Amino acid sequence: MGQRRSGLAVGFAVVVAALCLGVLAGFATPAHSQTQPQTQSQTQVGETIRVIATPLPAPTDLPPAFSWVGGLALSAENPRLGGVSGLGVGLVPSGVERGVRLLAVTDNGDLLTGDLVLDWTDELRLEGLAGNSLQLYPIRDQQTDLPARQAESLTAWQGQLALGFELRHRVGLMDGEARVIDLPIPIALRDLRRNNAGVEALATLPDGRLFAVAEGVQREGGLRAWVHEAGDEDWPVLVYKWDGEFAPTGADVSPDGRWLVLSERRFISMREPLRNRLVRVPVSAVEPGARLDPEVILDLDPILGAIANVESVSLMATEEPSSVLIFLTTDNNFIGLLPTMLAVLLWRPG
Repeated sequence: MGQRRSGLAVGFAVVVAALCLGVLAGFATPAHSQTQPQTQSQTQVGETIRVIATPLPAPTDLPPAFSWVGGLALSAENPRLGGVSGLGVGLVPSGVERGVRLLAVTDNGDLLTGDLVLDWTDELRLEGLAGNSLQLYPIRDQQTDLPARQAESLTAWQGQLALGFELRHRVGLMDGEARVIDLPIPIALRDLRRNNAGVEALATLPDGRLFAVAEGVQREGGLRAWVHEAGDEDWPVLVYKWDGEFAPTGADVSPDGRWLVLSERRFISMREPLRNRLVRVPVSAVEPGARLDPEVILDLDPILGAIANVESVSLMATEEPSSVLIFLTTDNNFIGLLPTMLAVLLWRPG
């Protein structure tokens, strides 16, 4: 069965697992602190969303390094399903047989949780969404107690969930009450006026550093990226090579620690079709002052179509060391006629 190379601290993982079952019974504070019991008044119960999960058709032609595992078009009467912009799969244990727990954040500032069910035999296959339901928990800003809207990215970092935000551009850590505590803000984001130009992708590097890249903050002909170490105020800068069209929307690191994999999207106008692709960068290249040169590994348009707005990617190991599961989700921007699409691919990096 699949597994993550790294994830949430044990105590915090238990809390998130409990969250996913609808009860928040306790919270593990950051790794350097002791676990504190949570009172009943702090308990948070999620909202259950009943989902119609329609299988996506298998693509007819994939490059040799990729295989189709399955996909789902998710829709619901509840208008809060949508706007999925950050994804983490396998960060906490699943409570379902043959299941994989997913965590996702939305533009409305909600945490979505659920379990994907897979057939782990030789013919690896996505069977569906357990119970055809998701749990939803509102995320709030610790400083203002307002909804933490425009969450755009998610990664497990320092035993907690790190989230990237637009509008009020920042990166924060989510505590056990689903409240966001801001990390030091990179200088280039402090007075950024463009709503959709901030941190769109976050990933945790094998050495524990946090990697972030902006969707629209330019530097030296590319896009501005950063690495950050726990306890530091500084965010050393890198340059992410940019062709002026495709910009990063999500990121994760391969289970073997070799590759930083990113989803990229081209958006020109509402009159033009969207385009999406996957790229990779050697993790060894991610150093302060470096210029990252992503390599395209997969065109996503034949798989998800011209209306897909891919905004998140999550990677998970399989029992076969040479194979990696890639999970992708789309952001429908809460347009009711568009489903939230989830696709699963098997990748053999070589």
